[in-house]
Amino acid sequence: MPAVPIKNREQYIKALEVLDRVGGTWHGVGQEQWSLLVTEAQYRALVEAKVIALEDTKKDAKSGKNARTRAKS
Repeated sequence: MPAVPIKNREQYIKALEVLDRVGGTWHGVGQEQWSLLVTEAQYRALVEAKVIALEDTKKDAKSGKNARTRAKS
């Protein structure tokens, strides 16, 4: 799930307009640095609307992986 960093209020407003049009759910995270967690389709829509650039995104490193670790015996 891509994390889209939000740099200012205007970018946030534009992102919400695009996300409302695309539909689906998204999640806002962060306190000092705000980010939106979006689906791949929502991410593509944000790029096409030029709300974000491709290099602005961070991918979730543990997406689809088992986060648990095994104890050594």
